[in-house]
Amino acid sequence: MASKEQLLNDITLMMTDPSQAQNDTKIEEIMHKIRKLDPKKASDQLRLASCHFMTMYHTRKAMTIGMSDDPSMQGAPPGMMQQLMGGGGAEPPKDEQLNLEAVEKFKLAQRQDMELGWHLLNTQYNQVQAARTARVLKIEVAQRLEDSQKLKIAFDDLMSKQLSEEENMVAFTAAPFLGDWKTMMKLGKKIEKMPGGMEQLHMMSLQLPIPDFTLVYALCKEYKLNRQATPKVESLTWQLHNVEKIRVKFRDVDCGEFEQKRNELLDEIKKQGDVEWEDVPNTAHVHVKRMGALCQAVSFGEIPMMLNGPWLEDKIHVRGRAEMPLMNEEMQQAQMNGGNPFMGGGMPDPSQMTILIQEEEWDLTQDTDNPKLYSGTYALRQRPQLPEAKAVTPEHAPVNMMFDCQVFIGDDTTGNNNNNAAIKGKSEEKNPNDPSNAYDDEKANADDEEDGESDECAQDEEEQNDAADAIVTEFDDLELD
Repeated sequence: MASKEQLLNDITLMMTDPSQAQNDTKIEEIMHKIRKLDPKKASDQLRLASCHFMTMYHTRKAMTIGMSDDPSMQGAPPGMMQQLMGGGGAEPPKDEQLNLEAVEKFKLAQRQDMELGWHLLNTQYNQVQAARTARVLKIEVAQRLEDSQKLKIAFDDLMSKQLSEEENMVAFTAAPFLGDWKTMMKLGKKIEKMPGGMEQLHMMSLQLPIPDFTLVYALCKEYKLNRQATPKVESLTWQLHNVEKIRVKFRDVDCGEFEQKRNELLDEIKKQGDVEWEDVPNTAHVHVKRMGALCQAVSFGEIPMMLNGPWLEDKIHVRGRAEMPLMNEEMQQAQMNGGNPFMGGGMPDPSQMTILIQEEEWDLTQDTDNPKLYSGTYALRQRPQLPEAKAVTPEHAPVNMMFDCQVFIGDDTTGNNNNNAAIKGKSEEKNPNDPSNAYDDEKANADDEEDGESDECAQDEEEQNDAADAIVTEFDDLELD
């Protein structure tokens, strides 16, 4: 018992003392002890703290091997604000390739630990607040495992309870992975009534490498996906496809009310000769990934971003958005001198800054003769968001460019589909020392819980009066490298 209490103290200290975040030896010692935990013999606090710590640990590992842009790190719900991914998940340079061997080693290690994390969470909790925290964490762990069946269990468990505003947002972001568009629409309507609800989701996508679910929500409305039946969980695979080639051909440009600006741009394009199909260079980093019922693509534009949308049978329709503050002359000079352009005279006043908004959209249809070819349009839209007191001039004209586009999709390269056991009907001998083999028993236990398919969430469980110790649920103060 004393050793478990000491482990909880070590984890708490590591997560609350920024100086401890650099102690790699201590971090590995804690991970070694967590991996030896028996979920059934650990306290509520220790199970939650251990799962949080493992999530932080692998986020940190991902960043050190250049994987913060990797799609497997995408899709954590906004409720997981503790996930320490910095700066919006910028892509690596176009000509820089990841160490694939290191990536695969990382994924295997993360999978093993996240399986343990699932078992730490998917057990009986004695305290009401601890149980609520576990239900939210299970959503993230299931997504990191890229396991639609576990995600369905976690989602149904969450939806069987009365949801707080934060839990409403977590459920909203989990529903599209399961193709439960009807529930996403219902939850979305509730979020739209929350002050700043949708804006909060959008801002999180700018700060963390997670999908902008407001864009997914908009596409759900456009395609009226809430009228479709929810797919069977066995069909919700996770597959990564490399892009073999991308070709674009300029179609048109629009500058809103500034027609002269449009004509100037068209003149410049005409000076370059006839408009022809052009191959997009350096597409080795571009991929299209199926994440259950979601589609994700990596931008091939100059400003890196992730594009997301629903997974459609014969289409790729994804959108992405990035926002960047534009530097004034003083900021540009500070950057040229090797300084921080945003720290010259203190932090700039956001209300006085101009923000560049860039949006991308692929709207492609699968070719009937060549299933690897998707053809359609590629839109690149840029516009400044000016301070309220600043007048709009031709210098601030929006530039909306439209291209014909062809994307050639390669084969599935992941070799990893965590629904494979159910989909392919394979039966393997169980390793009694592997915690993932307890899944069958857990699923049976989960089936005994209330069904979460009703239109309204169930009432919360009766509050208990036991005095619960404080549960560490945030990593906000933890500083990484």
